[in-house]
Amino acid sequence: MFQQGFKHKKVFWSIALLLGAAVILIPTLVVIIKRSKYNHDQTISSVTKRNADNYQSNSDYYQSLTNVHDFSQTDNLRLDRLSSPRFHPINGKSVIYLRRQYHTPDFCGSTTTLHWLDLETNKNVQLTRPIWGKHDSQFFWIDNTTILFLSNRASSDLTQIFQLTLPIDLLEETTSFLEPIQITNYSLNIDNLLVNRQASRLAFSCQVYPNLTIQETFAQQTTKKKSGRSVYQFDKLFIRHWDEYMTGPRHHPFLVLIERQSNGIFRFSSEPIDVLFNIDSDSPTRPFGDAKTQWSFSANGNSFAYTRQYDETSAVAWSTNLDIYTVDLNTPGQRSVCITCDNLAADTDPSYSPIDNNVLIYRSQSKPGYEADQFKIKLYNGSNSKKTLLDDWDRSIQAVTWSVDGQSLFLELGEEARNVLYYLSNLFTNQSLTRLINSGTSHDVNVHPMNSQMFVFTHQSFVEPINIYLYSSDGSMRSLTDHNKALLAQVKMSPMAETFSFSGARGDKVWGWHMPPSSGTDKRAPLAFLIHGGPQNSWYDEWGYRWNFQTYASQGYAVIAINFHGSDSYGQNFTDSIIGQYGSLPFEDLQLGLTYALKKFPYIDPNRAVAMGASYGGYMVYWIAGHPEMSHRFKTLISHNGVFDTRAKGYSTEELWFTEHDIGGYTPWENPAAYERYNPLKHVANWTQPMLIILGAHDYRVPDTQGISAFNALQRRGIESRLVYFPTENHWIVNPLNSIAWYEQVQGWMHKWTN
Repeated sequence: MFQQGFKHKKVFWSIALLLGAAVILIPTLVVIIKRSKYNHDQTISSVTKRNADNYQSNSDYYQSLTNVHDFSQTDNLRLDRLSSPRFHPINGKSVIYLRRQYHTPDFCGSTTTLHWLDLETNKNVQLTRPIWGKHDSQFFWIDNTTILFLSNRASSDLTQIFQLTLPIDLLEETTSFLEPIQITNYSLNIDNLLVNRQASRLAFSCQVYPNLTIQETFAQQTTKKKSGRSVYQFDKLFIRHWDEYMTGPRHHPFLVLIERQSNGIFRFSSEPIDVLFNIDSDSPTRPFGDAKTQWSFSANGNSFAYTRQYDETSAVAWSTNLDIYTVDLNTPGQRSVCITCDNLAADTDPSYSPIDNNVLIYRSQSKPGYEADQFKIKLYNGSNSKKTLLDDWDRSIQAVTWSVDGQSLFLELGEEARNVLYYLSNLFTNQSLTRLINSGTSHDVNVHPMNSQMFVFTHQSFVEPINIYLYSSDGSMRSLTDHNKALLAQVKMSPMAETFSFSGARGDKVWGWHMPPSSGTDKRAPLAFLIHGGPQNSWYDEWGYRWNFQTYASQGYAVIAINFHGSDSYGQNFTDSIIGQYGSLPFEDLQLGLTYALKKFPYIDPNRAVAMGASYGGYMVYWIAGHPEMSHRFKTLISHNGVFDTRAKGYSTEELWFTEHDIGGYTPWENPAAYERYNPLKHVANWTQPMLIILGAHDYRVPDTQGISAFNALQRRGIESRLVYFPTENHWIVNPLNSIAWYEQVQGWMHKWTN
């Protein structure tokens, strides 16, 4: 015990010393002196103007169909995906949003375009030309007629900054697509964009070598390609992260002044400044950080806040520490100041008050090394004074949006497997918390510029794909979009999904979902028993493009999905309960939940059940396989990128903090027994049921050797099994054609064993 405690103290002080060094080496703003040969302030007017000669919307395609058919993954992927609704910045009478479409009917491409919607007439205008392979993103509505956004419409195919000028009367003057003007022409992709309220400054990110400019990075990469050599060298972690090898370039934020020229087109009026020059770190953070959540300009646009992690040492692989830095832009060469370095857990998502330059809020965790720890809201007032809001509330905040008057907050959070919205009013006086929306899943709140009680947002559920919604002052909400109306009219889906609860492990209340087959419950139906990943996640009431309940219900399956111990959205204590209990409490919940569901829904045929899951769900499939009291309840098992050997994963995964924390706070060599306690590998001798294993070659979270090892065991034991390998996919299946192949394999295997 003493030796273990001593080791933990050594680790703590090592991390503390590293953090101290990081504070001393606070990044200094470095002006990029060397001008790119692709001049950043040269306006490019000749962008690609070709249109897809075979463009067809899903509405056009489905209106041509005459017969209603069962919903499938093919239909699912043809759905338009809507995101990022934003009000007109002055009067709020219209909305712009993004629409992503796939080439219909064969998925040979996709495109993302900007759309404008008039709230008074509900008339919709597609602003930018749909071109297969071209994607608009991260737009900012500057004033009545100006939008700045990112797009790869450049003739170089690189993502750059573009400007779109709207006619005064869109409904009267727009007869064709608007052609954007290219603002930048760098030799690297621009990955993120943020514009301040005054449109006097913007921030963008490129992946550069820490001590090189954009052009120098491009030159070095070109030289490496020409060398003909392909070799990586590593002296620290990460070696790889999520689905990419960490070969040197970092996401660095660049700050630059902008001005409008006499012709109305914006240009850079200063040299971009690399905020993290000479710092081997990312902002936004990898793999999923973005500028919208991790960067913020102050109300007057003269201060900038950003989130960064500490990639400079190998500790990045076992530390979840993120910090927020601010920089005063009024003084050239001003150094960044860390405002959260007193906390060794994650601090992220800074957001300045819209009215007070000294006030910002951010999300903060308190447990180092625990990525599923509760996120609370911190309020920082500029004098290093911090206040925790709703400190006694047992909810983890996912996103925060200011009201226009800077006195209230809109909160997005998980609550009983729904992503709900709350309103925290009177932030600085007598706080009051009101739940606004308690059904489905809501994201991406954008508040009306003149009315803080009105906002647009995205909304979805198990039975409705994503739409743009308007929430009005009277508490009502209505959908503003119907791009998928024709498609949904031609498919047959299950009309409902319902929750049920039962007494699970420890006698705790545990919740689950039931979706009946689209054909109804008049006859016996096979069962798709779905096990979610995470494990600190939930089956949320949301539409899915990878795992979608409707794709099974439309094939005649009943769907049962249990949110077992460890699931989020049921309070932090319930989430934390899985620590050190991977194969116990959740396993018991699944056993009890299956028994309860079969009794509550007697139309389900218990002799035609399939258990399937991904990631932790795939781990649980392997664990079930080794325990006959549960495995024999299923005709077959399906594991997607699941953990087969917990001890081996402790050495081979990239985010070491994840495994070490969930196992109980140990490395594999400190406590080997903890890694073996719930190791599926130990129970292979009990495996009997047929199994389908699916792997992605670029999955570095759960390396493919985990599934290959399991398949070796199945084949060696003579158990009927199949391995499906996707050489270009990661932990997920992203490519739409591969997604269709995935469903063909999975549902074909299910039908084989349940018919």
